Amino acid sequence: MSPVPQNSNDVVMHLGALSRQLDETTQQLNEADVAAVNAKESAKLAEAKAFLAAEGSMDMRKAQAVVETHEVRLAAEVADALVRGLIRTTRTLQSRIDVGRTYGATLRSEIALSGSGVHGS
Repeated sequence: MSPVPQNSNDVVMHLGALSRQLDETTQQLNEADVAAVNAKESAKLAEAKAFLAAEGSMDMRKAQAVVETHEVRLAAEVADALVRGLIRTTRTLQSRIDVGRTYGATLRSEIALSGSGVHGS
């Protein structure tokens, strides 16, 4: 956890850092999404090829195709999990930015009130 910003400049710096993290994560998410689509399609193709190459009854051919393509299907599932993780990270960063904005607005209000005599100044 980063320290709580103590002044307006700290808030701006903190929001800037979060914004850069969000940009980086969005780029990673875009790349991971493309990789997940490619992995999923590779898994489908591999399973279809394995099915066509297998011999025996329909159930035996399906089972053989599943067994033979385990690793490529697992890679596709892991790629999907990475996308879901990046989506969660993006949402977290967006929430942190919202909290920072609220904190900044509160800090500005307190600063404005401190010179008004409302708090006994």
